[in-house]
Amino acid sequence: MRRDLATIGEIDELTLKEAQETEQRYQFLSQQSEDLIKAIDDLKKIIEELAERIDKEFSEALKIINEEFNKYFRIIFGGGRAKLSVIKIAKRQKKENNNEQEKLEKTNEENKKEEGEESQSNAEEKEEKEFETGIEIFVDLPKKKIKSLEALSGGERSLVSVSILFAIVSAMQPPFVVLDEVDAALDEMNAQRFAKILADLVGTTQFVVVTHNRATMEMAQILYGISMAEEGISKAISLKLLEES
Repeated sequence: MRRDLATIGEIDELTLKEAQETEQRYQFLSQQSEDLIKAIDDLKKIIEELAERIDKEFSEALKIINEEFNKYFRIIFGGGRAKLSVIKIAKRQKKENNNEQEKLEKTNEENKKEEGEESQSNAEEKEEKEFETGIEIFVDLPKKKIKSLEALSGGERSLVSVSILFAIVSAMQPPFVVLDEVDAALDEMNAQRFAKILADLVGTTQFVVVTHNRATMEMAQILYGISMAEEGISKAISLKLLEES
């Protein structure tokens, strides 16, 4: 024993110090790793809670908007039905070249056996991402068998868009809304309906409307006109309309 110890010699202090520092570094990194794992778990829980809250609030808001959408659709079109539905749209998957796929299968045959679990996990993740959520608009016009937006005329599509716009404003009640020539494609009758709905919503929302439509101007409380008397120089005039007593 003494002979063996003499052969080994004394312990190098630098080696001992390096071992102690390595142990301390290992303990520090282990603690950091545990903290990171805990932080990841906490973030996952927060994400799940937020996802549930978003889904719940989205569903509640969509229900209210749907009711308002159907109401304004019937007002503008004089009847019919309309609704918004949440749908899942399948994404188009890219097709791989058959020859390249065969080469990859031969080359990675052994790797696939070892990475079976990882491949299954990736396949499940890919399957989850094959769909994306969207909103589809269903309409049933009065005295018509049209139920698809593609079959509507340009004017009818504008009216559907106006119905959705008013539904969102009525449901969410924003304090301020700017409409830039939304009524440009409307005829006289529909412009009057548009103006009437605006008048009903001004109690909760202030509207600034850019328009050339006479019916829309008639319901305004204040008019601002922009004219160009000289080239490159614009002039603004304002007119406050008196409310009928």
